[in-house]
Amino acid sequence: MTEGSSAEDRLKREQEIAVYLEQHPDFFENHQELLEKLRLQHKVYGSVSLVERQILGLRNKADKLQSQLNNLIENAHSNGDLLNKCAELFVAMIAAHSMQEMVDRLLEHLRDNFELDNVQLWLCDDSGTLHHVNYSDLEIIRQLTDQHFIQNDPICGRVTESISQLFGGDHELESYSMIPLGENASVGLIALGSKDVDLFTADMGTLFLRLIGDVTEACLDKQES
Repeated sequence: MTEGSSAEDRLKREQEIAVYLEQHPDFFENHQELLEKLRLQHKVYGSVSLVERQILGLRNKADKLQSQLNNLIENAHSNGDLLNKCAELFVAMIAAHSMQEMVDRLLEHLRDNFELDNVQLWLCDDSGTLHHVNYSDLEIIRQLTDQHFIQNDPICGRVTESISQLFGGDHELESYSMIPLGENASVGLIALGSKDVDLFTADMGTLFLRLIGDVTEACLDKQES
């Protein structure tokens, strides 16, 4: 018998054994003495028994589940803090008696409560007279941002030379978020800047950012009416 045919026969027998064990899951219940003789290789502990291997596997699964649980708890706390900050911001904005007061509260709360290094409000209004607001037309904003906001979603990422112009040329900023106001940013946008490169990333969730944009847009409409 050649070496090749011997390997084929061994593989065939192994497959037959695997099929038999799959069809008879109670096999080792009736032959528990075999379990004690079975030895499996482990990357860390070397040769271990089947039971030991199962225990190690369960420990690994438990560790992974504990890690996932810790992450969920951490995220829940973080999201809870963000929700509270957003609620404080929204109450302050809605309670404002004028457009200027609303804008001032928006910028102040975002800078202080959210610990941002630079916050700018850009509005597309040729006749705008509010203090602390940047006025421009939509085309210039799109040129600066290289965005058309087709999806109407906030955009996050690394600050570029062009993006820094939204923040008055602040070159110390590392990451940013742009929150469009109105359809395709037709009303304007809120620009949030941070020196922390990891604060705003392209793959982060934007639920709270969208909420800030929606409430701001609603308050702008309310004050104008």
